[in-house]
Amino acid sequence: MKLILGVTGSISAFKAVEIMRLFQKRGHEVSVILTASAQQFIPPLTFETFAPGRVHAGMFTGEDDVLTHITICRENELLLIAPATANIIGKIANGIADDLLSSTFLAFNKRVVVVPAMNSIMFENIAVQENVLRLKSRGIVVMEPDEGSLACNTEGKGRLPSPEAIVDFCLKS
Repeated sequence: MKLILGVTGSISAFKAVEIMRLFQKRGHEVSVILTASAQQFIPPLTFETFAPGRVHAGMFTGEDDVLTHITICRENELLLIAPATANIIGKIANGIADDLLSSTFLAFNKRVVVVPAMNSIMFENIAVQENVLRLKSRGIVVMEPDEGSLACNTEGKGRLPSPEAIVDFCLKS
């Protein structure tokens, strides 16, 4: 299978490297789209080391052609967004396409899996919950976040599941 891994600006973005590696170890080809916020947590070079030529850091970076959001959709079967912040969930639930990842989502007409990761209060916010329900109602698969210790030194639901659990979920769902 060929898939796109969309990585957003969450402290758990570092786990996306392991998600990519696990898919690769199972024989899958992974392209990566990093949002600008994700790049504040983990640089493109980290992904490029394991996926040369398949890492996209922005829509108008000069590295990618302006139609990347269209061409990348043609060659992939799955779009996985992990971690998915409240920001990207809100954008894709409401049809906002102001970066490469959100534009790719709107152009992607195959299977999409979204894995939220954020503070539990943010995750429980009615706006986020309504956006998650909107995605589900449109056939988007949403993997529930785990409960546990969060980066903000609290406990709650919002933790990104383990990379193994995400890969298994995507391959089984």
